[in-house]
Amino acid sequence: MDVDLIPSADLNDVIKDNLVDQISSNNGKVPTNAIVVPAFERKVDPPCSNIESCKGYLQKDPRFLPTLFNDMKECVRDKKCIVFQSDNNWEGHHTTKTQKWLKSEWYDEPSKTDEQKTRTIRQIKCFDSLRYEPYVVLPWCPSAPSIKPQPLAPYYDERFYGYGKNKIQHISHLRYRGVPFYVLPRSFVVHHPHPESNVKQVWNDRKKNKLHGEMDRLYAKYIDELGDEYSDVKGVVPECD
Repeated sequence: MDVDLIPSADLNDVIKDNLVDQISSNNGKVPTNAIVVPAFERKVDPPCSNIESCKGYLQKDPRFLPTLFNDMKECVRDKKCIVFQSDNNWEGHHTTKTQKWLKSEWYDEPSKTDEQKTRTIRQIKCFDSLRYEPYVVLPWCPSAPSIKPQPLAPYYDERFYGYGKNKIQHISHLRYRGVPFYVLPRSFVVHHPHPESNVKQVWNDRKKNKLHGEMDRLYAKYIDELGDEYSDVKGVVPECD
């Protein structure tokens, strides 16, 4: 999670509750699922020009950032909040289907064969774009003790540095491993506005800097590597038709 993302007040409790539900429905074992945390950003007009002016918004108004679900609904309704980066990178979070989430459509319908009518959080059946890069909650420690325990989730690939492609490579790794994705109900993170960072300026200036091109080429190579490593994996979330 990036440092400029502020969690909703109940995020920790909601994550715990949903993890307990998933473990209970998996015979007490920790399932290797990715739980997507919906992400928003707080808009300001004009954009703040320096750190101090950005900090001033929250210092002057403690309600500047939404802290709970109804606060976020109000912020989106008033066009003060949007889905994170939806105005310049629609592919990044579109698959979360945030409009459904804002309508409290958080759960899948129980299957006809489920006599207990078990309620499960909404599973992502396909990616609208393979550039989807949500923030996710992942299991780390295995359920059973082991002499050489291995983490349940992969590390980030440290070949990706600076700005860009590190988060999307991690999501792609999870997808190629056949990890299912679910959307967390009720809680969220919200981006606090800040001036453009130096490293993002480097990323955007392709004429003077090679970072963007290097990471793009590395990512294409990385996808080929994943395809070779996980060629036999079943259950990979497909791209939507």
